[in-house]
Amino acid sequence: MSWLRPHRRRAGTSTTEQGWSPEEVHSLEDAVARAPSVHNTQPWELTTSDRTALLRERPDVALEQHDPEGRDRRLSCGAAVTNLFLGVRALGWAALVRRWPEESESDDPRLVATVKATHRQQPSVSEGQRFRAITRRTSYRKPFHEQQLPHVAREALLAAGNSADVHARWITGLEEARTLAEILGYAARVHRKDRHYQRELAMWLVDGQGGVDPGGGIASEDLGTGGVAAVGLVGPSSRLPDERHLAEWIANESIMVLTTSTDEPAAHFRAGEAMQFAWLTATSLGVAASVITQPLNLTEVRAGLRDRLGLPGPPHALLRFGYPVPVPTQRRF
Repeated sequence: MSWLRPHRRRAGTSTTEQGWSPEEVHSLEDAVARAPSVHNTQPWELTTSDRTALLRERPDVALEQHDPEGRDRRLSCGAAVTNLFLGVRALGWAALVRRWPEESESDDPRLVATVKATHRQQPSVSEGQRFRAITRRTSYRKPFHEQQLPHVAREALLAAGNSADVHARWITGLEEARTLAEILGYAARVHRKDRHYQRELAMWLVDGQGGVDPGGGIASEDLGTGGVAAVGLVGPSSRLPDERHLAEWIANESIMVLTTSTDEPAAHFRAGEAMQFAWLTATSLGVAASVITQPLNLTEVRAGLRDRLGLPGPPHALLRFGYPVPVPTQRRF
């Protein structure tokens, strides 16, 4: 899965009535449009009315091979909810979030969440930092620098990934790294050999042949070519690392797994919110990150990770954190 560079605001996805100013609507649209989404499809619809913003899922955005159950689509929408909440807070409003279905009175099955501005309230320092990180967030799909994250950064990221509905924990120790390497290696081999999957992936590459949606698509260089990222989004010519080296790389990285107690669509949305919250926290701390979800679309991979790692529920995303490798400066003569 590629969660990269959302850069275009979908035309006609917002309407405004009395309450929001055009400038506020534009700010919210921009924040939501910058949320990461599967293959940059932006599978949501934003509407505004009075002082309420509504985010709905667009089920017509479907990746039949990559995302047959819509799990990644719902993670994407959850990430957009996080950006929408921070966007409302950045405008100086207190934000009341009501999530579908348990907190919403609506019977609209496409509704993900509503965010209502209730009264004037300045954002906290951390909210401001995360909002400003929205424009800087990128996906780092290369091997990280050997420098380890400090304990305080790992604790901040773990706190950001945890919520009342989502459980976050680190992959720890060489044994867990070996388990993860084995399972990710299996998933990578399955996807690399799947002709239908690879045909769909090729259609979404911006330099490939086929019908790429104008608002979506991924660049071929976004496919992981080394390290742990090499088994994240796998193309037909991807060179897969052997499990021993992959386990060593996993053990040297900070990899977080997000789980929920159930595997219902609502849980997928919540996991997406937590994923983006942790990602923006990393960006605000100067930490690079990327997310791996492609392998988790295989039922046996989710079950294997849950059983062998003793997870409290089904896993939805693996987040990689670390420092980027410095780009060598060119000497001028």
